[in-house]
Amino acid sequence: MEEGQERAVATLSAETSLPGLLHAATREFLEIVDGDASAISRVVGDVLIQVAERARDDRTLVLGHGYLISDFPLTEAALRHDEPHCVSLLDPDPDPREASLLRELKLDSLLMLPLMGPAGGWGLAEIYVNGRSFDGDDVARARPLAAAFGERLAALPSPASGR
Repeated sequence: MEEGQERAVATLSAETSLPGLLHAATREFLEIVDGDASAISRVVGDVLIQVAERARDDRTLVLGHGYLISDFPLTEAALRHDEPHCVSLLDPDPDPREASLLRELKLDSLLMLPLMGPAGGWGLAEIYVNGRSFDGDDVARARPLAAAFGERLAALPSPASGR
């Protein structure tokens, strides 16, 4: 890992609460790929519900908004196969569902990273940028953070267990 990745992973690993982890992760995902906005959504059944966000400007990504996963086949594939996906309006033929969401958010490109928890797919990190597409280097920089998020999530006390 490069120095920036090591620092970001260490930051996530030091978090002791879910709110702290979510806050730190949105910041670190944004920084590691020089994005414009980031969000983390939680899988609840067949719905993704946004639980954290960060943007370099004053925009909101509609915190608390939910999306039916089956309405977004590329998102569904990312979650099912634990595989990052990139979508960009700058590409000749972007996924139509994801492209529609990007237009609504007034952003050009999206990098989706599945977040795995102790019981499998926990959620999705979404990083957005304008003016360029994400590439394999961006994915390689962000993947260790997604892994660190999952590891830290597994180590946090479970609210139900009281530990």
